Amino acid sequence: MIKHIVDDLYQIGESAIDQDGWCEAVRIYVALNDGHPLLFDAGSHIHRGQIMADLKELLGDAAPGHIFLTHTELPHTGNLSAILEAWPGTKFVVSSGILPHVEMPWWVKPEQIEYAHAGACHSYGSRQVSFSDAILKDQPGTQWMFDERTGSLFTGDAFGYLFPEACDRQFDDEMADGVPVDYFRRYHESAFRFLPMVSGDKVKADLAKVMAKRQVNVIAPTHGNAIRGDVPKHVARVNEALSEICQ
Repeated sequence: MIKHIVDDLYQIGESAIDQDGWCEAVRIYVALNDGHPLLFDAGSHIHRGQIMADLKELLGDAAPGHIFLTHTELPHTGNLSAILEAWPGTKFVVSSGILPHVEMPWWVKPEQIEYAHAGACHSYGSRQVSFSDAILKDQPGTQWMFDERTGSLFTGDAFGYLFPEACDRQFDDEMADGVPVDYFRRYHESAFRFLPMVSGDKVKADLAKVMAKRQVNVIAPTHGNAIRGDVPKHVARVNEALSEICQ
């Protein structure tokens, strides 16, 4: 599945459906970046065939310059070997020096790793990408990335949502009233099982600080389609879901 989001930003990826009929997306985001493509996460190996076919169709003759990893769980790194086999010169951007030594596969060479610490902003081809420590995460090294050109915030697991199969290919502005609070709640209470022990007010205040420092036009979660229609409304809905889950 290839879907255009805005400007030169696209999403690809597939979804898994559970026995109750709820789907969980696993998305990769691709910025074409004037011939120096950037990938945000690498998707699940379960969907490798379709993901690689979509990547090759979307990129054409251009090789991805960098893959930005929000963190190193398999839904985010499952196709690194296939991507490197197709494009051996691709580099990886990670948040912490420990990740390549402990969690990255042995066949990723040290010279392919670049580091981007929280608070940093670096140039990749024709665009600026800034980095921050993830507000919601289930691994310590999780980072969020912000693309200055499109105003897109890549949030990994956070802002993900579960959905009925009919919504699999729909952005929020292609749904009747956007992504419901219930979809966000279902995902967050499953993905972040520690949330009932967390102060919801603190999490929401930290999210507000992230949004206040950036002009966020798109929220791009790994486990959901990009939110591009009404970002403030959907941040409010995630906050409402957090209020239902947290202390």
